[in-house]
Amino acid sequence: MSDVEATLLVGCDNLLGEGVMWNAEERRVYWTDVYGVGLYSCDASGGDLVTRAMPEPLGSFVFDPDGNLLLALGSGLFRYQLSTGRLERLTTFEPGIPATRLNDGRCDRAGRFVVGGCHQGFYNPVSSVISYDGERVRTLIENVALTNGIAFSLDGSRMYFSDSETRVYHYYDYDTATGTLGARHVLTEIAATDGFADGSTVDAEDNVWNARYYGGFVQQYRPDGSPGTRVRLPTDCVTCVCFGGDDLDQLFITTGRKDLTEEKRAVQPSGGGLFKVDCGARGVPEPRFARRLF
Repeated sequence: MSDVEATLLVGCDNLLGEGVMWNAEERRVYWTDVYGVGLYSCDASGGDLVTRAMPEPLGSFVFDPDGNLLLALGSGLFRYQLSTGRLERLTTFEPGIPATRLNDGRCDRAGRFVVGGCHQGFYNPVSSVISYDGERVRTLIENVALTNGIAFSLDGSRMYFSDSETRVYHYYDYDTATGTLGARHVLTEIAATDGFADGSTVDAEDNVWNARYYGGFVQQYRPDGSPGTRVRLPTDCVTCVCFGGDDLDQLFITTGRKDLTEEKRAVQPSGGGLFKVDCGARGVPEPRFARRLF
């Protein structure tokens, strides 16, 4: 296992940076500040920073074939037209449980959006993970406290998932043709000193890279669960990762500062920033939502 160091790309002071995605057509990286209630983007070198206000906390998002966004806002799924700011509700999420909101999500290899919720208190497993194909919502997992780590193997047969506060990172057998889950397996158990499993992505060698909230690093895992490269950051609350750049050989990493103490903020001034590192791996394009949203 080798270590590399990430460097600060954008000092954006996000309360909770999350959901980072690379848009190859625009050559831009997009991410959300969940509690800053904003959508951010910049070019690969951190320039031309653009911020768009959101009406609710934005947990995650995916692009459609035209480059518009399917947003997992707190209260449900919305479609968002980047060029005009047009925003329209598509679904409502858990209206009977007001303390939950949508959180982490990615598209499967067939272009369904798989996204899960979280309860905004400590370990209350009352939320769920859902799948949306543009026509209907299906519940995949119930009794979830904090959805994170969703990613899909290259052949689509494995869905990674963690209910973060359990400190276990799982994967499910996954049928891409039907969008259904099979047996659940343990990828790795996470030591108390290594934080919680947060956002993930899969590289071109089918390894999964997992951000570690409170851990201060991103950990690569091989499909058998053995650890590979570790990317260290100068701040504790590491939230999400994606590969980007023209050759998909740069790892972009979001962080947050809302859970840093005043003492930690003083010694971790880059907390809440967007980071980048050449980690010696290459990614693959993230799947887009299969249907055009507009």
